[in-house]
Amino acid sequence: MAFNEKVSLAMLYLIRYNMAMPNIIEQLAAEREALLAQLQSIDRLRRGSLSRQVFARKQAGQDHPQGPYFVLQGFHKGKKFSQRVPAAQAEQCQQQVNNYKRFQELADQCVTVTDQLTQLAQGQPESKKNSSRRKSSRPASRKPKLS
Repeated sequence: MAFNEKVSLAMLYLIRYNMAMPNIIEQLAAEREALLAQLQSIDRLRRGSLSRQVFARKQAGQDHPQGPYFVLQGFHKGKKFSQRVPAAQAEQCQQQVNNYKRFQELADQCVTVTDQLTQLAQGQPESKKNSSRRKSSRPASRKPKLS
């Protein structure tokens, strides 16, 4: 391939890249707005997980099931919490736990999209996975010089 053809291909690539950039930014901005709308639609949530417990009580040599009992358990600010939930509220509580998980997923996606927008606005390409590290000009370990 001749030099002029290489230059022409490089220029064509740059023109297409620069023309596509506003479309990508607009698409990412629209995606972020949609994520924010979904986040805003979640109005009730509970962190943790809901478990169903049944206990067996022996009476006159036979096991009699007790329950079910529902317990909401999780961690908040580094501390474990545990709370009994009445059976009548268990389904609603499970939906709120599911809402919390969905909120976390949406928030993570929103951070990713916003990071991409920030990088594009600053003209930085996305970082590649497993990129090679710069090698230091100094050796990793040095032995002391003896005089």
